[in-house]
Amino acid sequence: MAKRKVLKVVQKPNYTVVDFRDPPKKQVLRYRTVKTKSGHLIRVAVLRKKGPRGGRTQIVSLWHPRKKGR
Repeated sequence: MAKRKVLKVVQKPNYTVVDFRDPPKKQVLRYRTVKTKSGHLIRVAVLRKKGPRGGRTQIVSLWHPRKKGR
């Protein structure tokens, strides 16, 4: 899996947001948010063309839940 370059890390009240570089606007069909079992939110861009490995999605941001009780 290729490493994505992190643009910025933002602290929200309930999440730590890691932003990655957005794909070109012409290639994006829509954005989707996927919630994992562990509570992480993954924002994904659905692209028009398939990538080099056959996929059509690219991660845009990753939301890590902050610890409760802190």
